[in-house]
Amino acid sequence: MNRKYRKPSVTTMPQRLALSFIFGVSILVIATPSVAEAGVIFTNFGPGLTYDINSGNPVGNAFDGNDWAEANAFTPTVSGSLQSLRLALSCAFICPQSFGVSLTADNTDQPGLVLESFVLAGGTLGPIGINNPPLLLLSVLHPSLIAGTRYWVAVGAGLADSVSWNLNTTGDVSDQAISSDNGATWFSPSGNTPGALEVDATTAAPEPGSFALLVGAGLLVSVIDRRRRSA
Repeated sequence: MNRKYRKPSVTTMPQRLALSFIFGVSILVIATPSVAEAGVIFTNFGPGLTYDINSGNPVGNAFDGNDWAEANAFTPTVSGSLQSLRLALSCAFICPQSFGVSLTADNTDQPGLVLESFVLAGGTLGPIGINNPPLLLLSVLHPSLIAGTRYWVAVGAGLADSVSWNLNTTGDVSDQAISSDNGATWFSPSGNTPGALEVDATTAAPEPGSFALLVGAGLLVSVIDRRRRSA
């Protein structure tokens, strides 16, 4: 029986080269690191960080015998590492002593485990009724915040301070919690309007070079394919 030798197709090597190149580029694209981007993952401030300058929830001494603390719930839109908090806080009467702000996990619809806390010196707040710049708190611990998960920001002060957490004006109706014993126990949801709050975080974004690599791979594969067809 005669056997015939078949000459290899001239397209064999270019095809293998194209497939190898595509595979190599795919690895490059997948392995390309991502870059970090800082952005807002929650806010109930109005445009230009506006809020209700005349009304707020009491923190500390409201002259009713209680030591009030207030907390706002929020749910991040994307996951990221906390970078900063912005709060619209003002001094309702006198505020000589330091007071605290805490970021906490959720505990059955009330503030739970503290993830990071901040201590602010007394006398740093402007008077209520004035358009004071929102208080900016920079994170040191950068706790991770997961999209779709509820967290809380709580503000507490002693009886020497009469602080006000100014209300938001955007219609935010996230759960709000109150405490009459400076955060030892909480009542939530209180039904009160939440104070103005912004949460900024660093989130992962694709490295811009990944897209460039992918485009370049497509162009080179196209050139190889054209040469194969002409051959």
